[in-house]
Amino acid sequence: MHGVSLRAKLRGLTGSDMLRDVLKLVSGTVGGRLIALAALPLATRLYTPEDFALLAVYLGVVGMGGVVACLRLDVAIPVAHDDQDAAHLLVLALLIALTFTTLVLIAILTAPHALAGLLGQMRLAPWLWMIPPGILMAANYSALQFWATRMRRFGSIAITRVTQATTGAATMLVLGWAGIAPFGLLLGNMLSTSAGGLRLGREALRAYSASLRRVTRPGLVAAFRSYRRFPIYSVPDALANMAGTQVPVMIVAAHAGAEAGFLLLAQQIMTAPMTLLGSSIAQVYLSRAPEEMRKGQLAEFTLGILSRLMQTGVGPLVLAGLLAPSVFPLIFGAQWTRAGEIVAMMVPWMALQLLGSPISTVMYIADRQRAMLALTLFGGALRVGAVVTAIGAGRDLVSAFVGSSVVFYGACLLVCCRAAGLGLGRGERRLLIYLILILGAYGAFQAISSGWLAT
Repeated sequence: MHGVSLRAKLRGLTGSDMLRDVLKLVSGTVGGRLIALAALPLATRLYTPEDFALLAVYLGVVGMGGVVACLRLDVAIPVAHDDQDAAHLLVLALLIALTFTTLVLIAILTAPHALAGLLGQMRLAPWLWMIPPGILMAANYSALQFWATRMRRFGSIAITRVTQATTGAATMLVLGWAGIAPFGLLLGNMLSTSAGGLRLGREALRAYSASLRRVTRPGLVAAFRSYRRFPIYSVPDALANMAGTQVPVMIVAAHAGAEAGFLLLAQQIMTAPMTLLGSSIAQVYLSRAPEEMRKGQLAEFTLGILSRLMQTGVGPLVLAGLLAPSVFPLIFGAQWTRAGEIVAMMVPWMALQLLGSPISTVMYIADRQRAMLALTLFGGALRVGAVVTAIGAGRDLVSAFVGSSVVFYGACLLVCCRAAGLGLGRGERRLLIYLILILGAYGAFQAISSGWLAT
C-alpha cells in the first residue's frame, strides 16, 4: 500500500507520462552506471593514480571540446519550433562538429609536443591523436541524443547507456590486463561516453527520414539564423561551465600529479547519484518544461522535481561521504585512500549540483541566456582563481577547488529557482530548511572528525 502511495505521489508531482519517461531513462542509466562502477575496483588495480591523472587531463580537453563542437545547436533540438527546424538543427550540429574536430586534428598533428607542454602533461603527447575522435564521437552522440529526447525515444537512450558502459568497461579492463596503459584507460573512457551513437543515428534515419530528406542548404542557413542565440550565448556559457570544472583538475594534474587521479576517482564515484537520477530527470525536465511554462505551471513543476531529488538523492551522497574514508582502501586498494578523503569533502558540492543541474535548462526555456552566461563565467573564474590562489599560498589545491564549487553551485541553484518562478512559499521554505539542516549537520560532523584526526 505504501508503494502505491509513493508512486501516486510521484505521479502527482510530475505526471504519469513523465514518471514513465524517467523510469525508462533511469533503468538504462542504472544498469550502465552499475557496470561502470563495478569495473572501477579492477581498473584501480590495473592502472596507477598517475594514469588516472593523465585521464583527467584527456577528459578535460575532450569535455571542453565536446560541449562546443556543435556550437550548442544540439541543445536547441528539443526546443525547436517544429520537427523540420529540429531536423535542420541536427544536420547543422553534425556538420559543424565534423569541421571543428578536423581543425583540432590539424592543430595536434602540427605541434603535439607544444600542446602537451601547454597542458602540463608531456606523457600525453603520444596520445593526443585520440582527442579529435573523442570530441567527434561525443558531439555526435550528444546531437543524436537530443534528437531522441525531442521525439521522446527514452527507451533507445536507455539502451545506449548500457551499451556505453559495457563497451567502455570491457575495453578498459581487457587492455589494462594486457598491460596496454594508459591507452586502455583512455580508449575505454572514450567509448563509455560515445558508444551507441550509431544506434540512435540509424533510428533517426529510419523513423524520421521524411523530415531529414527535406533538409536543404537554405533551410540550414535559416535555422542557424533563427537559433543563433545558442552559439552566441550558450557556447561561452557551456565552455565556461566545463572549464570551471575541468581546468582546475588540469591545473592540479600539472602541479600535484597523482592528486588529480585521486580527484578524478572521487568525482566518478560521487557523480553516480547524478548520473543515476539527476541526468535522467534533467532530460525529461527539458522535454516537459516548455509545455509546463506555457500552462503557467513551471514553478509547481520545478518544485516537485526539487522535492523528489531532495528526498531520493541527497541521502545517498551523505552516506557515501561518511563511509568513503574507511571503505575506499578496501574496495579500490590501499593506494587510493586519498580519494576517499576527497569524497568526504565533496558532499556539499555534489548535493547542491544534484539539485541545481537538472533544472538548469530553465534558463534557456525562460530566455535568460545572458544571466546564465554571467553566472557560469563567474563560476569558472571563481574555481580557477581559487586553485591558482592556493598554488601561490601553498594551500591544498583540492580543498580550494571543492570549496569554490560549493559556492558556485549554491548560487546556480538560487538563480535557477528564481528563473522558474519559485519564491519563498511554504514548500520552498520547507525544502530550504531541510537542505540547510542536512548539509549543516554533515559539515559539523566532518569538521569535528577532522579535528580529532588532526590531534
